[in-house]
Amino acid sequence: MDYHKSLIHLNFKILILQNLKLIFTYIFAMAVLAGHSQDLCLSSSYVTGDFDLSSSSICLPQTLSVIDKTGGSNVKYVFNYQGESIDEVYSLASSQTSFDYTNLVKMPETFTVLQIGKINGKVSVACKNVVVRPSNVAVYSYTPCELNGTVAINIPQTSLNDFDSYQITLNSQVITATRSQLPFQTIQNSILPAQIKVEGKYNVASKGCSNPVPTATITPFFSVLGGVDRPFNPNISELKLITPSKVSVKFSGAYTGSSLSTEQYKLYGYPSGTLPNPSNILVSNIISGRYTLTIPDSTKSYCYSVQREKTACGNIAEFSSEICTLPLKTVSFVPYSHKLDWVKYQNLLFGIPNNFISNISVSQQILSAANDISVNPIAISANLATHTVNPIDCKKRYCYRLQAKTSGQISFLKFQGQSTSNLICLDRSGFVAPVPEEVYVSTNQDNQNAVSFDKTPSWPIDIEKWMLYKLVATEYKKYDSTSHPSDFVLDKKVVDNQESYKIAYVDRCGTSSVLSDSVSSVFLRFDEPDRLIWNKDLPFENFGIDRYEVEYFDENSTSIRKTKPESKTEHSISFDGYENEIKFRLKILPDVGSNVISYSNITSVNVPSNLILPNVFTPNGDLVNDLLAIKGNTNSVKTFSLEIFNRLGEKILNFTNPKDTWDGTLKGKTAPFGVYFYKMLVSLNNGEVLKKEGTLEILK
Repeated sequence: MDYHKSLIHLNFKILILQNLKLIFTYIFAMAVLAGHSQDLCLSSSYVTGDFDLSSSSICLPQTLSVIDKTGGSNVKYVFNYQGESIDEVYSLASSQTSFDYTNLVKMPETFTVLQIGKINGKVSVACKNVVVRPSNVAVYSYTPCELNGTVAINIPQTSLNDFDSYQITLNSQVITATRSQLPFQTIQNSILPAQIKVEGKYNVASKGCSNPVPTATITPFFSVLGGVDRPFNPNISELKLITPSKVSVKFSGAYTGSSLSTEQYKLYGYPSGTLPNPSNILVSNIISGRYTLTIPDSTKSYCYSVQREKTACGNIAEFSSEICTLPLKTVSFVPYSHKLDWVKYQNLLFGIPNNFISNISVSQQILSAANDISVNPIAISANLATHTVNPIDCKKRYCYRLQAKTSGQISFLKFQGQSTSNLICLDRSGFVAPVPEEVYVSTNQDNQNAVSFDKTPSWPIDIEKWMLYKLVATEYKKYDSTSHPSDFVLDKKVVDNQESYKIAYVDRCGTSSVLSDSVSSVFLRFDEPDRLIWNKDLPFENFGIDRYEVEYFDENSTSIRKTKPESKTEHSISFDGYENEIKFRLKILPDVGSNVISYSNITSVNVPSNLILPNVFTPNGDLVNDLLAIKGNTNSVKTFSLEIFNRLGEKILNFTNPKDTWDGTLKGKTAPFGVYFYKMLVSLNNGEVLKKEGTLEILK
């Protein structure tokens, strides 16, 4: 039977899609699971939790209570679990330990209670089912017939219909059935409107609920247009993408006691904007419940509808409207907002524009949660397929869904439904920023290592802190940090050896970068008597070493007096021109064109004393070598004694100041030319003692 010929108003027999040729045929390979999809309940990826229910079956208004048996932490519950993912469960779960199902239940229904928590730091999951009954009402349905005032009543065979017997009261008529007769169908003539009550009875009365079974009103066929206004008319009320390629379909309709395929509901699935055809049948003999279906192309929207060729009333077709998936394609972070892109919900029914017979209205909103706490929904135009949520706290974990609510009529039959997209969560804790660039270490003039870097890395998010890691034994440990926009981190410890470092940063959203490669300071040492040596580690992250330059500081200032290039890791000191102390620093230049320069620590070296008394002088007044004077670093002398003797061994002079000189005279007269003897005793500031004896000669 052509599906579109079934889209007829049940009174006027108007064929709304007559003679329309089907163009596209899509074959779906779909796996179907009736009932609740309990992915987490069946998963072996989590530690097994445990809890007790106050009862496995409750009668309203009784509330359900739960008691944790794990002793774990952060234990929460979802009292109506429907196969949601772990991310959804975290946003739905509550710490409350009791729940009232009154607003969810009209007929007996089975609910899954899910517990989630942590045991020894690992996620734990446990699930249990509870049957909730508003009264002793049975699970049943009725279908009013079109012309003759008859009613088809069905009681299906289901675990919820566990009564021993059943009593149907239709106005004054009473029809009974036993459990063994299920599924049970009866067609009764009745003047409509009629009152109906379907009550289940237990042989042991205490087993049932105390609430009275309510009476429902069956309205005449023509008093309502149908669709959602008529109970048990086929309807897909919910469509939810569990994942981009898996959808949950909630269907409700009448039950049937017939084995005829023409009286069974068929579920169709097809690409949005196209018309269904017999090759699109996914499930035959579908009954009320929730179904999980696989979608062949997660980037497209697919639509679902239900129909059967006739009811128990006769050759009269029943059909639902269609409802389509709403794929959320991406949620991207654009500092400092989230941009959502999705497949727009088509403002069409079965690919046909709105008209006076069939039309649809769509409204949509964004559902979100931040750190598992729900945020107020954002209403957006139904014409949009993208939206930017701004501002957001990028340190929080956000989860998003789109939800479209549809309403309208199909061949005058009212409908309404809800389509929810797949969930996408953004958690920046899993993000890793790129490695810092241009990292190098240099020692300042206070002999503290400063690790420098490019403070503007190629990362779109503002940097909040720079982190310094220092090598301790064999492990790099966090040592210090500095707030952005500094371009270096200082190791405040005065250097006494070579040190190795790495740099990382944390951005405004809490994302940490990869650690840089290690850089190592160059430590300059004095090796007696006259050498400087240093380690050959690399102070640059991205460069090698071209050469070293040994810088000699001026003795009385911080300026550089001279520079000596070196290609090795040692240098022979020249003390020329220095009296007391020389300060040195090593300059390290990279092997590529760069203005980056690294320096070593500054080290001080005492100038060796090497006091020398010349053995000849000529006090003849020609201004050349006229005076006898001590040569060498006299500033390092603590005590001084110089004694001069004549050839007879008589002491003729005694000097106690190393800066004193002798002009070759004795008591105002020129001393005789010839050879003299001397003794020199010197103690230096560094504790060294010098003793020298020898001869000197006065020449003309």
